[in-house]
Amino acid sequence: MSAEIVTLPFAPRRWQVPLIECSAQSIVAVVHRRAGKSTAFIWRGLRKALTHTRSHIPAHRRNLKADPPRVIHVLPAQVSWKRTGLWDKVARAAAEIPGATVMKSEMRVILPNGGVYQCGGMDKPDSWRGGLADEVIEDEADDVIATGLDMVVEPMLADYAGCRVKIGTPKGNGRLAAAYDKCDQAARFLLPWQLTGALDDAQIASLRATLDEEEFAQELECSFTAPNSGSYYGKWLDAAIAEDRVCRVLYDPKLPVYTAWDLGMDDSTAIWWFQRSPGGEWRFLEYHEDSGPGLDTYAKIVMERPYVYGAHYLPHDVQVRELTNGGQSRRLYLAGLGLRPIIVVPAANPADRVTASRNILPRAWFDATGCAEGLKKLRAYRRQWNENMGVWRAEPLHDEASHCADAFGTGVQGSQDPARVPVAIPPYVPPKLNMPLSRPGSWMG
Repeated sequence: MSAEIVTLPFAPRRWQVPLIECSAQSIVAVVHRRAGKSTAFIWRGLRKALTHTRSHIPAHRRNLKADPPRVIHVLPAQVSWKRTGLWDKVARAAAEIPGATVMKSEMRVILPNGGVYQCGGMDKPDSWRGGLADEVIEDEADDVIATGLDMVVEPMLADYAGCRVKIGTPKGNGRLAAAYDKCDQAARFLLPWQLTGALDDAQIASLRATLDEEEFAQELECSFTAPNSGSYYGKWLDAAIAEDRVCRVLYDPKLPVYTAWDLGMDDSTAIWWFQRSPGGEWRFLEYHEDSGPGLDTYAKIVMERPYVYGAHYLPHDVQVRELTNGGQSRRLYLAGLGLRPIIVVPAANPADRVTASRNILPRAWFDATGCAEGLKKLRAYRRQWNENMGVWRAEPLHDEASHCADAFGTGVQGSQDPARVPVAIPPYVPPKLNMPLSRPGSWMG
């Protein structure tokens, strides 16, 4: 009995063919904006779910009857499938495949062989735990939240030696750039606009007029060296480096230390430590971020530092009551652990927070070691890209850089408002640890 032949109604462009045909287990495709990369991988995923035989592993392990082929295609957020129109594209494509079933509410396509093409988001990576896949396509890989991602994706691919694909347009020297550098040369693709022919001269001219030079280099020429494209603080941080304000910044025991927080519920909590000089300098000493520990752990981290604190600036959600804290608000719970005084900073418009932060950055000094991770994330904090319009949105992208930037903005806005600055500053108490007051080569030395 001959196998049924199903012809997929898709004629790939010349540049798409190598991406669709690549059989490597790790693939990285860096493609310029509006080329049609997601479309190419939608069809790759549908074809693989329909035809994959797992011939690359021993026959006794293939188990196709119990576990038909399964391809998972994820965007950074699940809602993006419908907002960008990509899910509609999937549904229309599947409708042209004889015997395919489209499950709209679950964003899933069941192919005639029982294979599954599943769309979803990585905004809640733990929701994918326990599944399996022959291929996982991470679309816009630089925007996917990296926390715990490998621990979710790799086990899904383990049973059947599946393929992991990362595609996107660069967002500076980020995860996509790192993946591209590590990927085997035969399985990595770098396709700026000049190599695809996807956009005509008029479209390119329009984009040149709309985007600044850095943005065009990143979005259309696939440049990994345009780190400030869309970045809220990149230019200000470049200036800090050029002016040697990222250096060794030492604790001055004559000045109080302040902390600025962003409290995570299901994700990360971020904390900045800083001092303010009478001359108007902002001296950032340390940055810490983690996910998982309880508030008591963060309070211990803060209180074990050899600093004299002036205030702790926390966001408005510190007022929320939690059963795990005996029904207390998080503010009262933290105060009971020694964090006093706590200043609650009301919720603010993101644009106002960004403006306030930019205003102090020319007077900011950062300890190069203690703030290294914080500086990296401040630089990565950026606007959202509107795929449909080909422009940057006004609002920030919520990703792994957000907690750092929100904590930074909370500290800036909170400490600039005289109504929220405590009048009484605790007297200086010598720290328990011996800390030098100055050192040659630092801003105090």
